[in-house]
Amino acid sequence: MNKNRQFTESNTNPFHSRIGRRIIIILILLSGAVTLIATLAQTYYDYKNEFNDVYQRHHEIETIHADLLSASLWDYDLVLLQQRLDGLVNLPKLEYIRVTSGTYQFEAGSPVANNAISNSYPLNYYDIDNNHTDNLGTIYIESNAQDIYNHLIKQFVVTLIINAIKTLFVCFAILMVFHKSVNHRIFAIAHYLRDYNPSQPADKLALPHKKWIIEKNDELDWLIEETNTITNNVTILYQNIKFEQERFTDFTLVSSDWLWETDPNGHLIYMSDAMRTTLSIERKATPTFAQIPVFKDVTSLYCTLEKREDFNKCEQQIIVNDEAIFMMFQGVARYQKGRFIGFRGTAINITELKLAQLELQTLNYNLEKTIDERTRDLQQSMDRLQQTQNQLIESEKLAALGGLVAGVAHEVNTPLGIAVTATSVIQDVNKELNSAFCSQTLTSTQFAELMQRMTDSSNMLESNLNRAAKLIKDFKQTAVDQVSEQRSQFNVHQVLDALIASLHSETRKVPVSPIIKGDTQLMMNSLPGVLTQIFANLIMNSVHHAFTDTESAEIYIKFHEQNDNVIFEYQDNGCGVEPALHQKIFEPFFTSKRGMGGSGLGLNIVFNLLNKKLHGELIFESQVGHGVHYTITMPKQLPSSQQD
Repeated sequence: MNKNRQFTESNTNPFHSRIGRRIIIILILLSGAVTLIATLAQTYYDYKNEFNDVYQRHHEIETIHADLLSASLWDYDLVLLQQRLDGLVNLPKLEYIRVTSGTYQFEAGSPVANNAISNSYPLNYYDIDNNHTDNLGTIYIESNAQDIYNHLIKQFVVTLIINAIKTLFVCFAILMVFHKSVNHRIFAIAHYLRDYNPSQPADKLALPHKKWIIEKNDELDWLIEETNTITNNVTILYQNIKFEQERFTDFTLVSSDWLWETDPNGHLIYMSDAMRTTLSIERKATPTFAQIPVFKDVTSLYCTLEKREDFNKCEQQIIVNDEAIFMMFQGVARYQKGRFIGFRGTAINITELKLAQLELQTLNYNLEKTIDERTRDLQQSMDRLQQTQNQLIESEKLAALGGLVAGVAHEVNTPLGIAVTATSVIQDVNKELNSAFCSQTLTSTQFAELMQRMTDSSNMLESNLNRAAKLIKDFKQTAVDQVSEQRSQFNVHQVLDALIASLHSETRKVPVSPIIKGDTQLMMNSLPGVLTQIFANLIMNSVHHAFTDTESAEIYIKFHEQNDNVIFEYQDNGCGVEPALHQKIFEPFFTSKRGMGGSGLGLNIVFNLLNKKLHGELIFESQVGHGVHYTITMPKQLPSSQQD
């Protein structure tokens, strides 16, 4: 009677169909996984964009508005200074601005209480008359990261809810179509077979077709035809169908996890049934771990619990019914208003997987050691990069190199981001392998695949860390050369190549890739720092002024040896310069982008450095629409008087 009832319910109610439910569960799981991954990816993308906007806003204050504030402070126009601060704090991504000069403070907005993103920059005023820079104080900026987090969380939750509703609606529609087109007809065939009596043959089975849902002469129609023609084998067919149905009912999941919870004093106020049964603990009993006989010698677990901190991978060996088993404990310390209220945790039986886990730990240890070494090397390089940046900020003539640091940091961010992704993949592999350990479903094929993924991720991690180290090395060489102004023997091609690598973050905005042509073995005894500063100014001048209307930007740097001199030729295919301006472009403070970031000192610095430092000569040629052509001649061996 019970089976007949199930038969009737499955035929009338689609939610009682085991096949339909299994299909719907699989669809929900797959759709949920894809939705979750896509939502997480979009959230991460939005997270990066939001914080990039904040850092860009801070950089805008430093590079654009700091000069205006310092000018107001220098003129002692405090009203204008406060008005500018009030205007700046209304910009997006800014919550609080404070200017400090001696004992005076000027502020706008409200300080951020929690999760503040802050930066502090010096306020310098350049006195044109005295050619001197004075430090007037500092500007302190705050942005609220909590607003960003709240927006991202709200967007994440709304997206998940919308997709969940859509998935449930589609799955319900699929279930109903499946029920009408498959379940009804399958149960009709089954009913026909159950009532079949070989001694009293029944009429041929014929089923109605619902328009738009069931197609004529489909697979089930073929089944009906075969059923009508082989009624003498209906018993065997029925047994096969029953066997297939029973197969789905035999699937079960076996879990050996323990669940437990303690109060602030360490008493177990909750234990799962499996844990109570294994440890022979009565349901109303609330002992501590120390009061359970099998945990008498588990000292490391006691020490971990006494710390009242989150913990995981706490492996312990206990004796249960004269049998040694290994359990891995993990727990979360719970606090309420700063007061410890207990632990919640699990314990996983890892006895059968202990040897595989030890092998995995060995691989993880070697991998973590390699990561630590690479990270320390990279951190040392970043520290040296920061020191170089601090030195460049103190020198006005190398102020443009400060922007180079941000560019290189942006370039380094790509390989570092890939390295973080590779580390995340390694952690996911580790988690997946541990999950397989817990469920005791680890196979040799799965283990080999996971190890291959870990190896590939390790190779990708090492490759990108090496790439980041090379970028920092190139920047370091360029920065040291520009700061030191020390005479040395250097390879011309290598110095220029390192400079171009350091300026990649600026040149790619056009985009343009400067091409170097010359003898790769040519050596000079001169000032490499001055040389790199000259060509850095030329390249940046082209980037800022030359390629506004140029579809395919090009920059060429050619050099060759002639007698005791080295001839450099710098060319671009930009907009060019009018003949009337050929002499003015080398005058100080002459710029075609006044108020748009142009200072008018770039080519003047080039001219002065070339004549005063390198004892060289410069010839400038240009036609409108045909770019510029600089011919620079300088001695291969810098005279001693020039070095002094």
